[in-house]
Amino acid sequence: ITIKCVPHAKLLGVHIDQELRWHHHVDTAVAKGTKLLLAAKRLTRPSFGLPPRYIRRIYTSVVVPRVEYALPVWYEPTRTIPGRKFPKGSTGFANRIGKVQRLACQMITGAFRCTATDVLELHANIKP
Repeated sequence: ITIKCVPHAKLLGVHIDQELRWHHHVDTAVAKGTKLLLAAKRLTRPSFGLPPRYIRRIYTSVVVPRVEYALPVWYEPTRTIPGRKFPKGSTGFANRIGKVQRLACQMITGAFRCTATDVLELHANIKP
């Protein structure tokens, strides 16, 4: 029996690569979250469809658990260090998850694409 080396493996739903970089896991999590949001977006239209409170409920009960599954394992909170120009932590992952959240906020509020993210989160009653 020969055991082949693979670039990443899936264990309990978490994709682990050889260097513990978590990029593949975040790629799949963001793709799943976006796919679920776009499926829910088909149910919402300005003139008919689900009310915003149901879209918010779908987002918080279906999409957020999919995207944030095993978050303590692969996410390092962002923090600023005095004397350092850029923040330290998983800033790239936070930005990618933020894009999924922004799409959800646009769907909930029905706002335009040019609306600021902070305003969208405030009106959608979603924590940043």
